[in-house]
Amino acid sequence: MENVTNTMDSASAHQDGEELTVLYLVRTECDSLADGVHRRLREPGESCECKEGWGGINCNVCKNDNACVVFPLAGKISAMEGGDDADVGNMTCYKGGETVFNNHQMCNVTNRKILDMLPGRPPQVTFSCEKSDRTCSLQFWTAEVESFYCSLEQCDSETKPGCVPGRFICGEDGSVDIGEFLKEEIKGPASFSCVSGKGCKFEEPAMNDLIDSIFGDRYITLTCEGGECLHYSQVPGYVRPPKPDNTLWLALSAASAILFVTITSAVLWYAGQNGGGDYGQIRLPDDETAKLMAEHVPASLHFSSLTYTLGPKVILDSISGSAKPGQIMAIMGASGAGKSTLLDMLARKGKRGTVSGTTLVNGREVADAEFKGVMGFVDQEDTLMSTLTVYETVLYSALLRLPREMSFEAKKYRTLETMNELGILGIKDMRIGESGRRSISGGEKRRVSIACELVTSPSILFLDEPTSGLDAFNAFNVVESLVSLARNYNRTVIFTIHQPRSNIVALFDQLVLLASGKLVYSGEFSKCQDYFTSIGRPCPPGFNIADYLIDLTMHASLDSSENSDNASQESIEDEPSSPVERPTNLGEEELGLRAVRTPRPSSSSNTPPDGATELRTRANSIASSTGQYLRHKTSQLLEAVTSSTSGANKPISAKLAALVDAYASSELAKRIKTETEELKRQTALSDNGQTAARTGVGAGGGERETGNGGALPDVALETTLLRGRKRASYATQFRILSGRAFKNLYRDPALLTAHYVSSIVLALICGLFFHNVTNDIAGFQNRLGIFFFTLALFGFSCLSSLGLFANERILFMRERANGYYSSFTYFSSKILFDILPLRLVPPLLFGGIVYPLVGLVPTVPGFWKFMLTLVLFNLTTASVVLLLSIAFASISVASLVGTLVMLFNLLFTGLLINRESVIPAMQWLHTISFFHAAFEALAVNELRYLQLKEVRYGVELDVPAATILSVFGLRAQVTSFNLHRVWISDLVA
Repeated sequence: MENVTNTMDSASAHQDGEELTVLYLVRTECDSLADGVHRRLREPGESCECKEGWGGINCNVCKNDNACVVFPLAGKISAMEGGDDADVGNMTCYKGGETVFNNHQMCNVTNRKILDMLPGRPPQVTFSCEKSDRTCSLQFWTAEVESFYCSLEQCDSETKPGCVPGRFICGEDGSVDIGEFLKEEIKGPASFSCVSGKGCKFEEPAMNDLIDSIFGDRYITLTCEGGECLHYSQVPGYVRPPKPDNTLWLALSAASAILFVTITSAVLWYAGQNGGGDYGQIRLPDDETAKLMAEHVPASLHFSSLTYTLGPKVILDSISGSAKPGQIMAIMGASGAGKSTLLDMLARKGKRGTVSGTTLVNGREVADAEFKGVMGFVDQEDTLMSTLTVYETVLYSALLRLPREMSFEAKKYRTLETMNELGILGIKDMRIGESGRRSISGGEKRRVSIACELVTSPSILFLDEPTSGLDAFNAFNVVESLVSLARNYNRTVIFTIHQPRSNIVALFDQLVLLASGKLVYSGEFSKCQDYFTSIGRPCPPGFNIADYLIDLTMHASLDSSENSDNASQESIEDEPSSPVERPTNLGEEELGLRAVRTPRPSSSSNTPPDGATELRTRANSIASSTGQYLRHKTSQLLEAVTSSTSGANKPISAKLAALVDAYASSELAKRIKTETEELKRQTALSDNGQTAARTGVGAGGGERETGNGGALPDVALETTLLRGRKRASYATQFRILSGRAFKNLYRDPALLTAHYVSSIVLALICGLFFHNVTNDIAGFQNRLGIFFFTLALFGFSCLSSLGLFANERILFMRERANGYYSSFTYFSSKILFDILPLRLVPPLLFGGIVYPLVGLVPTVPGFWKFMLTLVLFNLTTASVVLLLSIAFASISVASLVGTLVMLFNLLFTGLLINRESVIPAMQWLHTISFFHAAFEALAVNELRYLQLKEVRYGVELDVPAATILSVFGLRAQVTSFNLHRVWISDLVA
């Protein structure tokens, strides 16, 4: 025990001797001092049984720290200001002897003569000192029975001692009575002092004289044991430890961030410099040298009576036709005629309506799955990845779709050969580009799309509007490359086209002409003009027959009723027969306003009867023509509105019906039907092992289906035997898609750079405002603030992922429909090499800088739990955002829904709404909030074992942060559970 002296100089008696005597006789209590007003009174003549950890006659001396666990803070000020009954943590039993607030001492008297006078009745002294009013009370006991007491006060120069009558040295039999002496002589000052290892002593001048005269000692000597329950911060000599210096952490974090950015930039730069096409010297295995572009099975396509209905409406009605290897078939018609619908039906695209009819490939009906293996389909829109080069785009198609047994060298060779065939080998290193950053022309982009399908060497190639959006020159180049492909490599090419120019039309082999879903013509293009002449609809000399056919079908479709006047008898003969006779390129509306019809020679023997031709300008006056034209257009508009409202088919016009009936009864239609039936019969005989008769079934009987006159082979079976069934494996798909996603990311680094730079800048800003948070209530608030801000930052920044898939939605749907890869491998690679660089690195950069700057708990486990929580939260949020981008085709709608999801999660984070204040039926909303799981994990990780120190009423209160966490509704025991919740949310999302 250290040198401690409590000196009570001039004391003032607020209570007289008798009142003090009553106090000590009546208020002798047991149990423990910690029980306060609930202490049990000591029974007369009985000893107290103290609770564990407490000792002394009055059970008011603590023996260990456990006794002080529930002891109230001095002054009855609780840590949370919630009342006197609130418990305070980190209390300790201070035994230093110095009075801090209310010190108690239990002493055994060691004066030899006093002990000899009281055999079996050990004399004891208790001291109780109160620092606030600077008073002490001394009680002298024999055999735990109080003999006399002394109240020492400082307010004026007197003490108030007193005897308990009939007790030792106070009138007990055989002992002296010092009652009068205490009242008259004891004046003070008195002192109680202890020296470590040497015991204690109580001194007062008059008392010292009495002890010396009676017992022969200079003062009362004692051995004492004292104790006072204090908070550890109240112990004399306590110095609050300084906060750990995080300078080293800060330096290492900053250096790591700079090093990471430098290395990443160097890697991306190197990858970009060496990301060109790998098309060096290619050495093919001997068994693959002769297999390349010729490795396909020639396939003819015959279709008859194809009908497509959507509800009560017939979209296509009884369409028939055929296309043979080495031929190109053009499907023409005005807008809305059904061209793309027919192409989708022939390519076996999924349709919502009902499809009926027969489609034969080499005379056989082929299942959809097998048919997709022998065909390629090029959409009207060029959906290509803008950051890839032309060579990479075609190569990825080859790697993903060609048989896995085919060597990599052969696939690269196939890629280069295909590009050379389409005339795009010279632009192999140019990027595809996009709107605003063009790289290759529209025609070149269209040929790249064709190359992506052609590289798989399909037997039948379908193209939807391959010349759409191209100028005349590029349109001709595209069609010419298709013609060369069909004729040089014996493929079947079928495409839709809208009003091509004459030099493109001259390249067609087969033509299908549609009008309002009806078949107007199907057959060889070379016989088209003769056919329409034969039915009285000749194309005027020098006219582009494609333009004429579109005009013909449009006029026939729009004229839905026969008028009673002469205007209803207009014919094609009455229209100018050549561009020379037609002074301007007038539209049909302008033609209706012409006042005077150009005269035609009457001597021509080929002139059809009046009214037998289709296009005639009106011979009436301008006013009459204008009125009839307006009535005609009004009638058309009313009919269109009526038919669209009813949803049923309106009757076709008589003119269009005449064209449809004329073809249905023509020799061309009968020949196609006969050809299809004969081919089907030959195929059946061939499949049954019989020898088919050599017969020519080509148009006009001149061209045979095969070079040897036999039936064509089973294209599905032969293709399977030739190529094998298996395309790229899942591992190969994942590897190729990952490489493509990574190239797309580093070649367009704006988003990546924005995330990295913003993470570093915002981390520095947060470090500025939250620098070195303190361990008090304000620091507690700042910690929750930085956690909330961090989650809001990464939560809303994840909304930038909405465009990652939305921009590739059409590309994914096209590639998935064409069998490039499985959905699982696409999204796996997307997450690993597109989302992870954006969602894994930024929280690591942010957390590495913020943690030391803010001054969060400097422990290694705490730091990595903090980082892990941020990473898992970011991945979870990114997964939810990716799900939204998949679920909603519109980026605007997905952005709105994503914002609402983030706001909902923020509302139930745990900071804005207390969990306990929510009605029980709705408390599950906190559970499903991944913001709440991450916020709770961060808060508990930081504050679970933190002791907050708050100075109130002159006392430094120690407030366990876990207590405040519980007030916020955050559970301090669920750190690992919350990490699991975030991880599970990530997996589910």
